[in-house]
Amino acid sequence: MADLLVIGGGMAGLAAAAAAAQAGAKVTVVEKNRKPGGSAAMSAGIVWTAPDFETLRRVVPGGDPALGRALIDGFWPGVEWVRSTGVSVSERWEGQMGFGSAVRVDVPALLAAWQDGIESAGGRVVAGSPARRLTTDRAGRVTGAEVDTAEGPRELRADAVLLATGGFQGDPELLVTFIGPGAGAMLVRSNRGSVGDGFRLGRGAGASASRCLDGFYGHLVPSPLAELREDQYLGLTQYYSNHCMLVNRLGRRFTDESLGDEVSNQATLRQPGARAVLLCDERIRTAFAVTAPYPHGQVIDRMAAARAAGGRYTSARTKVELIEAVASWGVTRRTLAATIDQWTAASAGDDDALDVARAARPEPFVDPPFHALELQPAITFPFGGLRVDADGRVLDRDGRPVPGLFAAGADAGGLQDLRYVGGLALGLVFGPRAALTAFKETTGAATNG
Repeated sequence: MADLLVIGGGMAGLAAAAAAAQAGAKVTVVEKNRKPGGSAAMSAGIVWTAPDFETLRRVVPGGDPALGRALIDGFWPGVEWVRSTGVSVSERWEGQMGFGSAVRVDVPALLAAWQDGIESAGGRVVAGSPARRLTTDRAGRVTGAEVDTAEGPRELRADAVLLATGGFQGDPELLVTFIGPGAGAMLVRSNRGSVGDGFRLGRGAGASASRCLDGFYGHLVPSPLAELREDQYLGLTQYYSNHCMLVNRLGRRFTDESLGDEVSNQATLRQPGARAVLLCDERIRTAFAVTAPYPHGQVIDRMAAARAAGGRYTSARTKVELIEAVASWGVTRRTLAATIDQWTAASAGDDDALDVARAARPEPFVDPPFHALELQPAITFPFGGLRVDADGRVLDRDGRPVPGLFAAGADAGGLQDLRYVGGLALGLVFGPRAALTAFKETTGAATNG
């Protein structure tokens, strides 16, 4: 019998278990993959969020404000907790994703340190053990889970259960159901094993779904790639698209590119064929496509990497030649030419030239050669999930806590809407917050949470 059973061994799950173990809880973590780590182990290690609550509310006005306040209040204490493990944490920088505050963390070392802490305190981390069903008592309180282990099916009992399985980006059915048509065909740039286990387990125990179910975080990647390997997740991401022009197959702009590649990524899913074409000149390519997208980031030529991976790419000495080449991909020639003319006028100061306004003035499209790259959307994790309160209690349809059930990380939705304000930060902040709340409520133990 454990004080806390954590289902999922990624960032949120291990952070939760480590914090609970440090507070004196007896913890068991079950992870269905052969080793813990989840999507966090595949990431660039950038831990970030908005610098203050006012900025966060401006960026994600549709998100749950209580969750947003908890994220802001817990972020820098969470970073200091990471530092206390002895894991490498970089200097702080500003402007991540255009507005955020960030550090880079040695995530593999952090996950290992947390696992060591859990096991040194007498807890267990059991890999290769998917949870199949939550168990409840007659009053409806969650009392554990049925888990497939190497020794066969077992019922693991606990005073509380925390779901941290990483979201549902790997499940086409849930993607289409909540995000919409075409979403099930998106490439996944994170843990493909995150197929909604936590969401389904929670719903089976009476949990309700969160707000923001149709939003998701991801980035534009080259088309027509049929798959995306883990070693390509970062190198093929076109982070710099906020400096470029994006058009759909009709030749029209459809998004405010300046809001960020992750926003344009969502908008691309809703375009004809779920495809976009990125256009830029040589100055933009040199200044942004071949430089690091953030401190400590990879310095590679992202257009060259896209072409080498099989992406549809072209360059031309003149705009007319570029238009002809892109038209051969099925993009409407006349409309594309008009869109480029509008962009040129707007970059020269005509604020009324664009059909789709931009928060930032377009950068000039004048320096040859001119470049075009076909792109498609990819998903890292959904913004929707189980409905939770700020302490990670999973809520039912009436807004009441499901007794004994908590969720964190991508399994807990509702904080982000169209915009993105952090990924690893969700696990770092809400995993421990939920775990310490669970431990306190079920045992009466005092915690520092």
